[in-house]
Order: sequence, then C-alpha cells, then structure tokens
Amino acid sequence: MAVDIEAIVYASDANKGSRKVFEAAINQAVKHQSKIIYVHAVNKADVITPDISYSYLPSDIDKLHSAQHRNELIEKLKTRIHRYIKEKLTDLDIQVQCSICVQFGNPEEVIINTAKQFNAGLIVMGNRKSSELSRVFLGSTANKVLQKCEVPVLIVPIAKK
Repeated sequence: MAVDIEAIVYASDANKGSRKVFEAAINQAVKHQSKIIYVHAVNKADVITPDISYSYLPSDIDKLHSAQHRNELIEKLKTRIHRYIKEKLTDLDIQVQCSICVQFGNPEEVIINTAKQFNAGLIVMGNRKSSELSRVFLGSTANKVLQKCEVPVLIVPIAKK
C-alpha cells in the first residue's frame, strides 16, 4: 500500500552539510509528488539583539525594537532561503513546490508544530554527530523530534567536520 504524503517538512539548520539533507527532502518530494515546507527555527538564545543600548528607554520601545529586529531577521532569512531553493532546484533540473517557514522558538517545537499545521506526512532532517556527553545532557533536536512527533521522520546523518 502506497503512503499518500502531500507535504514534507524539511527542517534546516542552515549549516554546512545540510545540502545533503535538502536533497533527500527533494528526492522524497519527487517520489511522493509532494510539496516541501522548508522550516528554519531561530532559537532565541542564538540571536544577539542590540537591546542593551536601549536599556535606558521605556520597556515598550525595547519590545518594539525587538519585534522589528525579529521581523527584519525573518525576512532576510526567507530571502536567502528562497534564493537557495531556487538555485538548488535549477541545478537539479527539478520542479517541486516549496513554501518557507521561519519562526522564532525551540527548534523541535517549531518543527513539530509546522508539521501539524501543514498536515505533513513526513519530516526530513539532519543529525550532526555530537559527543555522547552533549547528547546525554542536551539531547539532539532530531532525538527530541523523534520522541515527541507522531509523523514519520527521515534522519539524514551529517558528518561533523
């Protein structure tokens, strides 16, 4: 029995090695005649905002600045991702419908919520080889998604260099 997968969530960390993972998502999309939802989660801890320079101003201005900064960052990321998708699909001479979703939040939550939102039948993501100690204390995003998600997950290993 063939599985009907209308949407595939591709979870990107936009680091080196993720091209291989995106190609796996493209292959699955072609195989299942699916669209790809390209998801990139921006972890709040990873973003450095210049809020400290506004510490003397009222808190409302600080919030406005942060929201404006986040929106600008999201738009820049979407532009870069759109350019990357277009180049990759052109290089591979493949036509696949892609949507882009960039959100702030914990990566595993953003990935799982996006899969639910788009009724995805598959999540494709990479897994970087990290030290055993870091996996024990922190866990990997891939492991967290596997534990919490009800959607099948294709994990593509990415060699750490």
